[in-house]
Amino acid sequence: MHPKQICADVQTMGAKLVLDGDDLYIENHEKVAPEIESVIKEYKLRIIKYLQGNYSDQDHAVKQTIDKIINFFIGVKQDMNPKINDWFNHDEDAARLVMELTLNFSLNGWLYVKESVANYENKLTDELSQEIFNRAMSHFRKVK
Repeated sequence: MHPKQICADVQTMGAKLVLDGDDLYIENHEKVAPEIESVIKEYKLRIIKYLQGNYSDQDHAVKQTIDKIINFFIGVKQDMNPKINDWFNHDEDAARLVMELTLNFSLNGWLYVKESVANYENKLTDELSQEIFNRAMSHFRKVK
């Protein structure tokens, strides 16, 4: 989910996500449903980057692609699953890169596959994600 959308959803509830240095807090938190608080916690680092002005639409495209790939691997039904499967059948190196990426998320503390990787990203995972994204876009441009 795009941090911009999370911030907008929180504002429609009469609350606001506010930076305090490198931390995040909810102004009027009593107005935010517990389910939304869980989403905020799950995407906290991306929200902080967004509020700091360090999260572009291109960054989101890369991260959203990785989220979809992880969903593919854990069996979440998505319209693009056959396309992802076809891509990995034609680009074994991309599949290896995804395995390396998930290993690095795990080393960063990501233990539950149904949890977003958003709070487990670092420079290395960002670089791997960008490389995977580039390979995916190259493949899907050829397939069209």
